[in-house]
Amino acid sequence: MRRPRTADDASELPSVPAEEEPESSGEEPAPQRDPEAEHWHLSTRIGFRFGVVYFGLFGLAGVLGLLPILLAGLGIRSGWTSVLNALRLARPPIEWTAAHVLGLHVVSVQVGSDSAFQWTALFLLVMIAAAATVVWSVLDRRRTHYTRLFAWAQVYLRFVLAIAMFYFGMAKAIPTQMPFVLNRLVEPFGNFSPEGVLWSQVSVSQPYEILLGAAELLAGVLLLVPRATAAGALLCAVDMTQVFLLNMTYDVRLKTVSSQFLLLSLFLLAPRARRVLAVLFSDRAAPALRSVPLFGSARANRLALVAQLVVGLSVLAVTGAQNLRQWAHPTPELYGIYQVVGFSSEGYARDPLLTDELRWRRIVVDRPFHVSDPVVLTIQHMDDSFEEYGGAIDPKRHFIDLHNRIALGTYAETPVRVRLTYWWPGPGQLIIDADDYAGHRIHARFTQLDPKSFPLVDRGFSWIQEQPYNR
Repeated sequence: MRRPRTADDASELPSVPAEEEPESSGEEPAPQRDPEAEHWHLSTRIGFRFGVVYFGLFGLAGVLGLLPILLAGLGIRSGWTSVLNALRLARPPIEWTAAHVLGLHVVSVQVGSDSAFQWTALFLLVMIAAAATVVWSVLDRRRTHYTRLFAWAQVYLRFVLAIAMFYFGMAKAIPTQMPFVLNRLVEPFGNFSPEGVLWSQVSVSQPYEILLGAAELLAGVLLLVPRATAAGALLCAVDMTQVFLLNMTYDVRLKTVSSQFLLLSLFLLAPRARRVLAVLFSDRAAPALRSVPLFGSARANRLALVAQLVVGLSVLAVTGAQNLRQWAHPTPELYGIYQVVGFSSEGYARDPLLTDELRWRRIVVDRPFHVSDPVVLTIQHMDDSFEEYGGAIDPKRHFIDLHNRIALGTYAETPVRVRLTYWWPGPGQLIIDADDYAGHRIHARFTQLDPKSFPLVDRGFSWIQEQPYNR
């Protein structure tokens, strides 16, 4: 009786290759002609034409909008004038279309947001792309494929999407998009907007924010490599789906931007959809996708690949430099949270009444994450309302000069001229005086609060938890 074979006998089994492979000649084999690739279906040709025109125009507008930010990463701060001039030229037709076609009112030329200007601009891009597709389809109706144009269009659109991933990903990897703001520790949760809740919960966990950015950066890096386009586009689609859902459910004003980058990811992924579906949902071999080179010579294609990597990595470095400059703001003098223990105006003490609209409850001195002033000073009143100011602190003369009042939840600044003086009567104590604050001469005494005394900051991370800690 023969014993059954075991795993130890595996080396004795003959190797039966599934398919003979030709010996390598050391040269890159010429791409095999795929008859199906040379005759595209009518719907594929129409979809390709529309996508090239629409995403081509959208990408051009996006890159031009990001150009001043990229120049800022190189230390050049002169790019915004040209962008603003271009937006002013585009405003009349967009404003007319918004008013007479969409029933919207254009307030400003805000881009990169959900403004009426941007929604109308996207609508016009769709109309232009649709008209161009009709004209193109009529004039070029005999052409059966666009293999060469497909290769060049992919390079362009890959870089448009990669630059966007670098911009948004770097803003999270170097946490400048959702920075930790001291104000949130003392503001009632019910006063938060849905977007404020999202920004605050992400900023509390800096590792989580950095990992979100790393995922977007990885998608962008993959897009720089032609053979990794499918992986990069798939990861972009996953990243942008999450971002789009957060924008929709937390009412973040980036719905237009995230939706377009999600659609662009899917457009890049569309030619590879069969391969991706075969790998994910079947045991069948993924069909090969015919690779169309940019040039006729292997040397030119290698140089093109090197150029793509150099340009892409340079953009990544510039984006990182721009965010590092923003992140490297020094911690301002008086940084922290201060609780009022005594407040007077015109020399008369004011009791801590919730109805007192002048009396302060706390002040918060924070970094200037979203304004140009060196310091942000926030005043919390007795009814938990806030006043936010941008200004500067002179530690030598003990002056706090407030230059701008900032509309809460926005970047809108109104120039003001308020001077406060400060000094320390003892450790952890602060006194502020002002000759003219809201028409009053005030004197306030404070004790400094330790931000780590708040459970939100103090809790940290625990492997072992015998009881839930869900306050």
